[in-house]
Amino acid sequence: MSGFNNETFTALVKDLINDAFYSKDGSIRGKIATIRQYSEVIIRKILNLSSQEYVTIGNKNILEKLANISNNNQLLLNSLEIIKIDGNDCTHTQKTDKITQDDLDRCINSLFNLYAYLFIAYFKKYRFGQNNKVLSSFSLLPPIIRFIVLNNLYQTDKNNISVIDKLALANLKAFDKETSLLWIEKEKSHLKKLNAVTDYAYQEIKKRDGETIANFIIANAPENMYILCRDKINEVSERIEQNGTLYNNFEDAINFYIEKGKIDGSTDEIIEFNSIMNFVYLGRKHIKNNSIEDIDKYIILT
Repeated sequence: MSGFNNETFTALVKDLINDAFYSKDGSIRGKIATIRQYSEVIIRKILNLSSQEYVTIGNKNILEKLANISNNNQLLLNSLEIIKIDGNDCTHTQKTDKITQDDLDRCINSLFNLYAYLFIAYFKKYRFGQNNKVLSSFSLLPPIIRFIVLNNLYQTDKNNISVIDKLALANLKAFDKETSLLWIEKEKSHLKKLNAVTDYAYQEIKKRDGETIANFIIANAPENMYILCRDKINEVSERIEQNGTLYNNFEDAINFYIEKGKIDGSTDEIIEFNSIMNFVYLGRKHIKNNSIEDIDKYIILT
């Protein structure tokens, strides 16, 4: 058995995504049952299991493997438990009460956590910020997915200024300016201890652009990450107020992903990232967005 392959599951995932998110005739009960089914495909992706291997969301051996491979990541395990319980209620006939939109929203939020875990596991393997192309492509995910990933990474890598920088922006775009600034103030004492440009970044700039430019960047950089994050949030929020946001969900973001999402390269780091991005966009429908005129310009702001 060769393990998980995106292409093998493409037809199935397209049907499941359609029934869960795009079908106008489906019931809430049916949509939740479909999300439960789709979560089993994500489990296969996490555990690298082929279509020939037996997988159910409640299988004890599967849950043990997930706990082991994730080091008991509670975001993953708790979200699977929610989808399992609600999905069972909507699959079996014991649950006769009305299923509500709140029930569906809870399952969708848990599904987003499963998406996020795929990236969390990836960035545990390849540290966030070490590859600029990966950072740019990661920014093509809906803001809420980015926020969940970065918030989780920050708990275990609080000195990673790339995580901090992107988390402040994801907070802004997934929620609002006030929420982002509250987070910055909450973390103020820690952020003020961190230089806005690391020694590693300085050496990379020096290697790429020369010592003069590297020294210029250092001299003109904000004093610390607290100032950098605060200033950037004020700047970006002003641009959002003037121009609006170009995407908030997969259906908007896929316009960007189709154009700029796939990274060229044959290293394991690139191949794995492309595979995850391709997977989370499987089945998502392209929605024409006339406001998208200059994708490159927007990526600079993310």
